[in-house]
Amino acid sequence: MARDVSQMLGRADEALKRLGQTPEGRAAALRRTQRHAKSVAQRVANAAMATGGLAVAALLFAMFVAPLGINGFLLLVLAVAGVGGWFLLRRPQAEMPTPQAMKNADLAAIPGRVEAWLERQRRSLPSRASKLIDEILLRLEVLGEQLGQVPAGQPIAGDARRLIGEHLPRLVDTYLKVPQAYRTPGSEPEQQLLEGLVTIADELRRLSEQLVRGDLDALAVEGKFLEQRYKENGTLT
Repeated sequence: MARDVSQMLGRADEALKRLGQTPEGRAAALRRTQRHAKSVAQRVANAAMATGGLAVAALLFAMFVAPLGINGFLLLVLAVAGVGGWFLLRRPQAEMPTPQAMKNADLAAIPGRVEAWLERQRRSLPSRASKLIDEILLRLEVLGEQLGQVPAGQPIAGDARRLIGEHLPRLVDTYLKVPQAYRTPGSEPEQQLLEGLVTIADELRRLSEQLVRGDLDALAVEGKFLEQRYKENGTLT
């Protein structure tokens, strides 16, 4: 089992590196980085506003009510540090979407919702699943762009909805329902989770490649149409 897990994790690491070297993977990683940077900047701004307001309030108190004194100053420093730290470390907690809500969302929105849901679940998952989770999150980011161009009636749309909005959340939920005592490192539930995540990652890759092939086929058909219409007729009318 240990060898199988090692092979799976090595494969996940290689797959993540390959994905990160593709134009789609680099663009997806950039989008994730930009969102993270925006979130950090917002927390910094909130912390600055809160601590600034606290300092102004303390200054007005000292000017019009009573001097702060050394004890008051120390309390102010502690209050500023505490409030600033709380705003910096606090992340807005959006309502956790239900599996049914994720599955029934608009097709283009499903990867983003499941991505956010999985980010919040990963702290409860085994550390050895980290690379697989990273790969899946990046593939979801890529698919979010691709699925926005897929008509809802296409068969691939149903495949994507089931895989991303149903099978992936159900795999994670089923693992987390196993009592903690049975989810120790190297346990059978952990092995089954890792195997399931490998399968999900492979299917996400296949789905993404299928969408790319569809775009390339459509472009080839359009090219042939233009060639037949204009080049063979020798006219641009």
